[in-house]
Amino acid sequence: MCSWDLWVSGDVPDTKDLGVDTTLVYAMGPVKGRINAAQVELDGFVVQDQAYISVATEDFSGFDGMIGLGPSKGSSVSSMLSNSTAGLPILDRIFRENLTVPNHLTLLLSRDSGGSAEQFPAQLTIGTVLSGLEAVLESPKLPALTDQFGVQHWQSLLDANGIVGPDGQRIDTTTSIPNPTVGSADQLHVMFDSGFTIPQLPGPIVDSIYGRIPGAEFIVNGSTLNQLLLYTNFWRIPCNYEVNVSFIFAGQEFPVAPLDLNLDTGLMDSSNKEICIAFYQQIAGNVAGNFNTFGAIDMILGMAFLRNTYTLINFGNFVDGSTDNVADPYIQLLSVSNKTQIHTDFVNVRLGGRDTTGSQAPLLSNIQPRPESNSNDSGAEAGNNGSGPGGQSEGSGTNSDTDDNDSSASRTALSATGISILAFLVTVNLLNVFGS
Repeated sequence: MCSWDLWVSGDVPDTKDLGVDTTLVYAMGPVKGRINAAQVELDGFVVQDQAYISVATEDFSGFDGMIGLGPSKGSSVSSMLSNSTAGLPILDRIFRENLTVPNHLTLLLSRDSGGSAEQFPAQLTIGTVLSGLEAVLESPKLPALTDQFGVQHWQSLLDANGIVGPDGQRIDTTTSIPNPTVGSADQLHVMFDSGFTIPQLPGPIVDSIYGRIPGAEFIVNGSTLNQLLLYTNFWRIPCNYEVNVSFIFAGQEFPVAPLDLNLDTGLMDSSNKEICIAFYQQIAGNVAGNFNTFGAIDMILGMAFLRNTYTLINFGNFVDGSTDNVADPYIQLLSVSNKTQIHTDFVNVRLGGRDTTGSQAPLLSNIQPRPESNSNDSGAEAGNNGSGPGGQSEGSGTNSDTDDNDSSASRTALSATGISILAFLVTVNLLNVFGS
């Protein structure tokens, strides 16, 4: 359980070694180190003696560390420190020490002006809302579900059959969770996780979105197209084909930009053709149905969804030590993707500014079959499908040279390379986090 905890690889000024060894387990691999404490500053809030893991061993090239901003229930650091206040994650510390600050965070992601899905600016706020986006406070409050398997993430319910496919029709949805304690059988349990660059959906839904696109081909091993393409079990689609999909929460539609559905890998195949792939992929095989480890989730909406929304997370009584009169936690989403604009963005980036989408080939009548030997696979392992270290985490960042993590973190738009924030993953410089 590691999305709630802070770990750092590198020297931190004035740190205190608390003499406790621990390991955080991600799907991509473990991080191992000693629990330390140091002064931390985040979005203008200063926390003294914040517990973190000084990592000696980690497999995440490109990262200086990660800050978990998920619910504190599963914090390994807190558990190792006997659930003491000193071991609480940084958001719990901030909210407990600043009682007049609303206990919410907000996240606004975007892509760069060239339409790239890999590099983007971002803004994170604690206790405030970005100017011009105050309407998020009036958005429906989606309940932040208490996980029935005890593996707490930021999760809520999609509306019944709440995905509008490329043909404009709703896709039938059925939860895979046995005997769900909330929601109906046709409501999917969704985890919001900016650490997953690539959203993870049930295989039949991915097929419904991409399998009818003319020229689409299901690829078992990306290295057969290009040795640098490490994705497995995905749909390859034409780069110039516009795909439109929306998600429905509390009766509100959230359209996804076509550039967030059709990923240009920047690679060529052996025929010197560009390789573009489905950006929404089948949920990883080590996550699907593994409820006791990953919780009651059907799908993970990561960065390629969240950059189409302004997201507010109210921690409510998920904050450790909350009194009985503290409200339940909730999630609010505000759509920031205008259908006309996101269409124009696709035309400019993929079609050179000439709109030929009106004459693109119509969707096929039936979903194209996957290779027979792979038809029942549950997707790639979470560490091998481009979503990076997912594991038992609230997020799963990838290498910051290629992921959506090269961003600013907070209202002050700090310049960024270094430590990434899980559960809402943005990147800040270590010197801007740890006091000297």
